[in-house]
Amino acid sequence: MSGFPIRRPYPVLSKDDVDRIRDAAFTGLERVGVKVGTAKGRQLLKNAGAAVDERTEVVKIPRSLTQEILAGPRVHVTMTARDPMQTADLDFAHVHLCNNGTGPLTLDHETGERRLSTSKDLADSAKVSNACDHHHVFWPMCNSNDAPPEVRLYEDLKVSFMNTPKHILYASGANAEEARRLVAMGAAAAGGEEEIRTHPIMSSVQTTIAPLQLDGPMMDGAFAFGAAGVPVAIFTMPTPGATGPVTLAGSVTVAAMEFLAGLVQCRLANRAAPVIWGCGVTPLDMKTTTRAGGAPEHGLTGGAITQLAHAFGCPSLTGGFDTTASVEGTQSAIEGFPQAMSVVLGGADLIVGLGLLEDAKTLSLVKLVIDNEEAAMIHRLADGIVVNDETIALDVIEKVGIGGMFLTQKHTMQHLREEQFFPRLIDRRSADLWEKDGSRSLEDRARAKVREAIAAPVPYPLDPKIVRRLDAIIDEASRAEITEPVR
Repeated sequence: MSGFPIRRPYPVLSKDDVDRIRDAAFTGLERVGVKVGTAKGRQLLKNAGAAVDERTEVVKIPRSLTQEILAGPRVHVTMTARDPMQTADLDFAHVHLCNNGTGPLTLDHETGERRLSTSKDLADSAKVSNACDHHHVFWPMCNSNDAPPEVRLYEDLKVSFMNTPKHILYASGANAEEARRLVAMGAAAAGGEEEIRTHPIMSSVQTTIAPLQLDGPMMDGAFAFGAAGVPVAIFTMPTPGATGPVTLAGSVTVAAMEFLAGLVQCRLANRAAPVIWGCGVTPLDMKTTTRAGGAPEHGLTGGAITQLAHAFGCPSLTGGFDTTASVEGTQSAIEGFPQAMSVVLGGADLIVGLGLLEDAKTLSLVKLVIDNEEAAMIHRLADGIVVNDETIALDVIEKVGIGGMFLTQKHTMQHLREEQFFPRLIDRRSADLWEKDGSRSLEDRARAKVREAIAAPVPYPLDPKIVRRLDAIIDEASRAEITEPVR
């Protein structure tokens, strides 16, 4: 199974903090409510005892209903991969990493040109992902801007399936009809409708609108995915100081209200719907008036969201490794590392953020490889220090004695790789050896690995018959869009 366990947990919130925010969210849903844009969702909530104003579409959800939904059986979420070794089990005990996605731009790794992304860029990003051992789930990293706009949604999924056997997290924001087509594509790749239900090889992110609004088509899409057994992340992202209170606790409370409102609807529609709490709470930079995706607060709120999600019985999807930098390098590393540390040690089930620049606008394959190295280092920190008779090694200390050498001991070889981090990009050689090897920077070495990964064959390639089936679904979507636009 992919992912790694956390031996050094670092909770951001105390138990009392979790209880207070949860209670505030329950109270807020009762007193303030949320705007629910889907008629089906409003009817489900009304039938369950919520107060619904059809004129304003505002729904006030009683505490008893929210608590009843949360008290129901936990729905285990597994992100199945076509390669069984890549499956991500969101079991609350392991951390899994995913890239950022849907970037409209690409920073060309050969020329340095910043340009619109293409389907080839997306395919290349999937191939580089295959070479990154700490990259567990694949979110289509950029858009196929060379595909017609009406089918770009489906083309991105097809290209992803064709180039990686990992689970595909698809941030579609799809409406119901689009969701059904995407599920049909997933079923074709998985081997049938029942197979996608029991072993979902794809999942979807459906985003709320802060503050306190649940878009109708987005929730209708969530219902369609849930009916097919496809996991859905209800993604909440109030911006502290803009679409949420400037205090982190306040914005986390807004996010909790939005997520709980979405969760209640999904579970009223289908008690077995697999739901994840996705969240990207990061502040508004008051100097630039841009979203500060690389801020340390992003890591703090991700850790807090994880604790609350687990208290609600749901896995978490949070940001990490994010950066506002325009190029890969020092700023990207400085911004990404601390927030990633916070959410990894906070036990987030799925962390997104690898491989994109400019607050998830621009694909950088070089950053993806560098982020994979950072992830390996954080993995080592999360492992902590294992203390038992074998690792204390008093018998070995006695054997070697005063002034001896441990290098030749069998114990050293047995435990070396589990005790020490072995870099793949970082160069620990002396300056003279580094200079003799061309004085290559970290980015240069990452760029070489990008080329190797793109040239490698794709593991678990799709059968050509499946590719033709995916093409047929895309053609059908194109014809439907021409005759009767989906949106």
